[in-house]
Amino acid sequence: MDSDSAKERITDEIFKLESDAIIEMFEIDFSNLQNDFSFLDKQYKINLGSEPVYRFCSSVNLTNPIIWQGKQYQPLPVHTTDFEIPSDGRLPRPKLIIANPSGLLSTIVLMNYDFHGCKVTRKRTFVKFLDDANFRDRTDKNGAVVKEGNPSGQADPQAFLPDEAFYINKKTAETRESLEFELTSILEMEGVRFPAREMLADHCSFRYRGLGCNYCGIPCETETGKSFAEYGISAYTHPDNDAPIQLANQSGRDIIETIKWSVDRGYNKGNVVNWPGHKEPLVPSLFVCVQTHEEPSPNPYISKEFWIMDSCQKTLNACLKRWGAEVRSGRGIPFGGFPETDGMKHA
Repeated sequence: MDSDSAKERITDEIFKLESDAIIEMFEIDFSNLQNDFSFLDKQYKINLGSEPVYRFCSSVNLTNPIIWQGKQYQPLPVHTTDFEIPSDGRLPRPKLIIANPSGLLSTIVLMNYDFHGCKVTRKRTFVKFLDDANFRDRTDKNGAVVKEGNPSGQADPQAFLPDEAFYINKKTAETRESLEFELTSILEMEGVRFPAREMLADHCSFRYRGLGCNYCGIPCETETGKSFAEYGISAYTHPDNDAPIQLANQSGRDIIETIKWSVDRGYNKGNVVNWPGHKEPLVPSLFVCVQTHEEPSPNPYISKEFWIMDSCQKTLNACLKRWGAEVRSGRGIPFGGFPETDGMKHA
């Protein structure tokens, strides 16, 4: 069926006095996270397929996922608000509330920066246009399988309401039962304000090891400011041979050489691994193994018994720990705060 006739069918259905039920489906695209999500299948039996997109729907086909345009949408309780366009010309800021079964979603969100920047697509169509695969075949009196197809109408993958695309701006609430996200338009995601970031006197706004920070050396401290020596680690080692971590020197600065964490191997105390970042794909998070263990290795983001993340306190002193040699050489440090603003008075 061509797209023009599909548009006519969807328009006719909208203007009926008694139209068919609307099915609302969602997709979250994790492409910008630049992470390997294979561990979801290995540890939690969640298979995203060949593309990093999670599809879900608050409706269910008996006990099976809804199938639309050949894609499966897993059943998951969802509540949405504020998708309507305000009459005063403002862009909508929808709320997406998703069930959090067994805290699994909280775990995945924690590992991936609250899904910030992930694309969320809202898809809607009428039940009568759903794929024939949603409806069970029957067996006739002779034992032959008869394909019934969609009993409400004629399946049409091109008959749908316009897709609505938004981006996750922030996580606004989290409980044991659900997570709430604020969505925003791409137009607002790309907005820029002078001076393009907050001017804080005693806090660095650069992402650790990212653009502006530029630190690429060995791990220094935990998120609470503790030294890794307090965990009994006297040297950082490479997982492949337990040899001391090698530092490559580029442009006069040391760069640590690590490998990506894998669930399919064990690690020794002092091993350092990386996990790709998402806001800056080439900027990994580093984790130090604090307890020797065999495979399968627990995920570094959620297992503080075996892994501790290399973090930065974002203070001037934390910056000096890493760049002390730079100060002595007269080169200065890349602190992202604005100490000179501390004495400024508000107008």
